[in-house]
Amino acid sequence: MSLYPFGSVPGPSGPPGPAGASSVRQKSECYFSGLSLVIPTNPTNLINLIKNLTHTGSLAPFFNTTTNKLNVFNQNTTVTFKVNVIGTWSGASTNRSMTVDFPQTNGNSLTKTRDAQVTTDILSFPTFFSVDKDGNLATNGSDITIVSNGATFTATAILLVAEQMVPSP
Repeated sequence: MSLYPFGSVPGPSGPPGPAGASSVRQKSECYFSGLSLVIPTNPTNLINLIKNLTHTGSLAPFFNTTTNKLNVFNQNTTVTFKVNVIGTWSGASTNRSMTVDFPQTNGNSLTKTRDAQVTTDILSFPTFFSVDKDGNLATNGSDITIVSNGATFTATAILLVAEQMVPSP
């Protein structure tokens, strides 16, 4: 009887990693609750919209409240991003969706569509960015715009998260 499942035998090992190389996770996570925040039907900068609202957690280091941009570490590492928006659409329109866009990136636009029969909507926009050292995202950052399509949306809670693994100091 083989020690390996399905008769497979492990292949050769890859090259060893650099000695002493380690990384640490950098993270921003904010939760805004008890809101009555109207998300308009025209594209609006998300950081500018929420930066002065009461929240738990920290917008730093990824969400710059001076430039109102997503800023990442200048490393060849992936950034994961997520925004959850909870609330309701106004009016009776059945044409309802929300878009989160990152205009200074190459086509990173996320849209969620909801059925009018849903009375409390939870819209989750997860994505990732493959960061290039000295690339546009690492050196210039990106706006994050949000728009409610079809009618305004009243958010009662928002969760905003970004994280990236970077070399240890």
